Amino acid sequence: MLVKDKETERLRTEVLVIGGGIAGCLAAIRARELGCDVTLVEKANIGRGGYSHQMSGVLTYFEPSRDDLDGWYAECVRAGQGMVDQERLAGMVEETTARARDMVAWGVLFQRQHEEFIRNPGVGHKLGRNLLLENGGFQMMSAIRGEVLRREVRCIERVHISDLFSSDGCYPTKGRVTGALGFQVRRGRVYVLQAKAVVLATGATDLWYLHAPSLSGDGRVMAYRLGAAMRNVELAYNTPKPLHFDTAPGANELFGEGAYMVNRQGERFLAAWDAERIERAPRVVVGRAINDEYFHGRGPVYLDARHLSEEAHGRLEKTLPILINSFAKAGLSLRRDLIEYTAVISDLGAGGLRVDPVGATTVEGLYAAGAVSDHGEDGVTNIITHGMEAAIGGWRAGEAAARDAGASDFTELRTSDEEEFRARLRAPFERPDKLTDRDLLKVFRDVEDLAGVRRSQAKLEEALEMVEMARGELLPALRPRDYHHLSVVLGYEHTLFFVEMLARTALVRTESRGGHFRSDYPQRDDANWLKWLIVKPGKKGMEINAEPVPAGRYDRAVA
Repeated sequence: MLVKDKETERLRTEVLVIGGGIAGCLAAIRARELGCDVTLVEKANIGRGGYSHQMSGVLTYFEPSRDDLDGWYAECVRAGQGMVDQERLAGMVEETTARARDMVAWGVLFQRQHEEFIRNPGVGHKLGRNLLLENGGFQMMSAIRGEVLRREVRCIERVHISDLFSSDGCYPTKGRVTGALGFQVRRGRVYVLQAKAVVLATGATDLWYLHAPSLSGDGRVMAYRLGAAMRNVELAYNTPKPLHFDTAPGANELFGEGAYMVNRQGERFLAAWDAERIERAPRVVVGRAINDEYFHGRGPVYLDARHLSEEAHGRLEKTLPILINSFAKAGLSLRRDLIEYTAVISDLGAGGLRVDPVGATTVEGLYAAGAVSDHGEDGVTNIITHGMEAAIGGWRAGEAAARDAGASDFTELRTSDEEEFRARLRAPFERPDKLTDRDLLKVFRDVEDLAGVRRSQAKLEEALEMVEMARGELLPALRPRDYHHLSVVLGYEHTLFFVEMLARTALVRTESRGGHFRSDYPQRDDANWLKWLIVKPGKKGMEINAEPVPAGRYDRAVA
């Protein structure tokens, strides 16, 4: 049973930021810089949850004195395969410079040579370049966390936000967001947070809930329940990944240094997919090519970095410490061993809460940044790295939320909504204790094969059947052991919801594009499918509509 009212913590804040990764921290810093009272809530520890502290050690950086601005934008649009939201993309290339320089001022360390930043190309890059972090994302997030604390942002850790309040008490709402309710994951203490504006920065949805159980799509589900639209869920990326390691793939820096991908015969197969960039082809192309090798019996596929110079290996060890240490614990070294890789569907890209250029969702007062958003600037794949996109998105959303809060008044939270939210948290503790997490995780593994890299109508329909079975039979028999486990169980529910949305939208898009590959519709179909798929809550469940992609300012540069 959840805690009693006397143990409830009630707070009022102008801007509430939910999520303590790079996007959430930068949103909080910017809103605080503009004079707002800011509260930052994180389910784990600020700077240590989600993917940010594990990121593969690179951030995109445009150098105004050297680089071709129009060329960079053309590269972004071309890689996006016609799906880029160019209004969202506008200004982002220039903003990479500003955000990186901010980080340097906050103490983030980048690798340099002769006092100049070392810049390497990454996946999808012909012109684009990335800075190399010292000691990866952990060092970066330590410095950024320090800046959040220095700015005197109110920080609340180990609190799982589970619901958002609306001004009219309707879900979906015709009003605005007014705050949030959550619980402390160790003791269950309830937090009721009233806010003028809310920024969601809750990170990705680990689609199969196997590798990062803190990334369970909480923010997306809460926002969708409130009425926020989702966009491009079916375009979730396929991406290369070490086969036997749950760790960041490191593709940007590995391929930027010149590592190869080879098949069982030792052939560099990616030249057939992108003769110019080869391994540095866009991420979704690399993932598709790896899957194709396995599908046609030419696997296993290996990463080969044995030919790299000692200097290159030294940079990799500084940039990718988590990846290198993971290999070392298994007795492997990039200097002497081939590392087996695969391709998986991940949530590091397109598909999420629809946001406009400043991060506003379709619900008034609610903003989103980082992986929880739809990355409209990407289309089907990213040129600007996700860490930098999160930094830019967080900064923009924090600024917009601060201005919104300055023009708004507090709205009292509805007691009836609070009671409903509390009842929703109590319900799992009243279930029979018949199953274990392992029983449910097996379903996620099975669904991954059905709705993953290679899809078809039959497989997607079977995936939906399995989701319904898990929701109707397995979840009702899984009782949380404590409040920490309650957070995990809620994550299962949220991830199943998102997998359902992915399968339903993937059934609608009868073509192949980016990370969305339909074996029954294997060709890209620009005549019919230069469209975004938008999902909103409707009277009969998920309402899916196709919206033509508007022409943009950078189309001429691509042509």
